[in-house]
Amino acid sequence: MKTYDPDAVPVKAGRIPSEEVDGEIFAITPEDGFLHNFNDVGSFIWNLIDGKQNLGEIEGRVLAEYEVEPNQLRNDLTTFFKALGEKGLVEYRR
Repeated sequence: MKTYDPDAVPVKAGRIPSEEVDGEIFAITPEDGFLHNFNDVGSFIWNLIDGKQNLGEIEGRVLAEYEVEPNQLRNDLTTFFKALGEKGLVEYRR
């Protein structure tokens, strides 16, 4: 994802094993066996990726849960979801 598209629906790619430990998500990319871990906000977002909610809906849920400026959140979400896509953890559909 190069630019933020609020209508894009993130979908967890394939079978990504993940586990929550002490409020943090740990996920493994099967292709390379790399372990990814997310902080509490990243874990909250990861749990929202259900293949049904689009980025705009996820953004709204994060805004309701955390105190963050909307523009800062949009920048952070763009960076976060771009990284998830590059690492093969999510795919996008409209």
